[in-house]
Amino acid sequence: MNHIYYVIPDLFQKERFSFRSAVRHLKRRRLFNYIRRCLFRKFKPVGGVKVIYQHCLMLNKAGYRAYPVLMGKYHGNFFGFDVPTLSYQEALEKMGMDDIVVATEFAPYQAFLFPAQTKVLFLQNLVGLRRWLKVDDKEKSYKDIGYDEVMTCSQFCSDYVEKDMGIAVNTVTNGIDLTVFLPQAESRIERRILAMSRKNPHDLAIIQKAMREYGIDINVVDGLTQDELIKEYQAADIFIATGYPEGFSLPPIEAMACGAVVVGFTGGAGREFMIHRETALVAEDGDTDTVIEHLLTLINDSPLKERIRTEGLKKASEYGLDDLQTNLIAFYKKLSENNNI
Repeated sequence: MNHIYYVIPDLFQKERFSFRSAVRHLKRRRLFNYIRRCLFRKFKPVGGVKVIYQHCLMLNKAGYRAYPVLMGKYHGNFFGFDVPTLSYQEALEKMGMDDIVVATEFAPYQAFLFPAQTKVLFLQNLVGLRRWLKVDDKEKSYKDIGYDEVMTCSQFCSDYVEKDMGIAVNTVTNGIDLTVFLPQAESRIERRILAMSRKNPHDLAIIQKAMREYGIDINVVDGLTQDELIKEYQAADIFIATGYPEGFSLPPIEAMACGAVVVGFTGGAGREFMIHRETALVAEDGDTDTVIEHLLTLINDSPLKERIRTEGLKKASEYGLDDLQTNLIAFYKKLSENNNI
C-alpha cells in the first residue's frame, strides 16, 4: 500500500529587521513586539496543521502509512497526536514514485520537491487560494501547475475553488472529537467571554475596549494545548469568533461542542454551522459594532442565550470524526485506484 506524506511548512519565521519597519512600528507603539519577532521565533498552534495530524492518525489506523513531513523547525503538534514525523531529508530518502505527497496552499510548490508522482493540494483557507502562486501561475489552476487532485476541508471551500479555477475538487469536511470537546456545565462561569488572539487582533482590540466600558472583560488566549483549550471552552459562557476569511473555522464549532454560545464572524465557511439567532449570533466579517451589540444582547437576554446554547450543541454533534474518517479513506482509496498505485 502506498505511503502518504503531508508537507508541513516551516511557519513562524523570524522577521527581517529594517530601520524603516522599526520606525513605522515605533510610531504605532509596537516597536518592542516588532524587535521581539525579529529576535525570537514563537511557535503557536495552527488549525490547519492540527487537521494534517488528524488525517495522518486516521490514515494510519486504516492501514495506510501517513507522515507529516517537517520542512523546518516548526512541528505544529500542540495537540498530542501520536503520529511519527519525518524531516525533509528523511522523507526524500523514504519516498517512492508510487507514493502520494500532499502540500498546502500556504506552500504550493513544496510538493514538487519530492519524487512522488501523485500530488495533492490540500486547501484549508481561501485567503491562500492564489496568494502564494508565482506571478506566471496566478491565472492557472492547481491542476495546471502539476497537481493531480485538490482536496478541501469544507464544501464552502470546494464550491469556491471549483468556480474560481474551473476544476473538480474533493471535499473532506473537518470534524472534531466529540469525546473530548464536550460541555461541562459545572465549569461554566456566567458572563465569562472567551476569544483567541491570533486572527484579526485589531478587531478583537476594538471589541475589548468597548466591552470594558460596560465593565466586562474578555479572556483572550493563545498558544494553548488541546487540553488547556478545552478547559477554556468549557469555562466560557460566550465565545467570540474573530477569524476571517476561513476555510472551515474550527474554534467556533469546538466552542459550541463545549457549551459556549458563539458570537462573531463566520469567515464565510462558518456559515455552515453558525446560523444567526439559531446556533449563534452572527455579524458580517469585520463588523465589530454588531459583535458588540450581540454580546450585550446575550448578557441581557438569558432565555435567548440558553436557546442558542442548546441549538449550538445540537449542531456541533453533527461534526464528529466518523464522517471525516469515512470521506478521507474514500478519497485516498479512489486516488489509489485511479492512479493504479
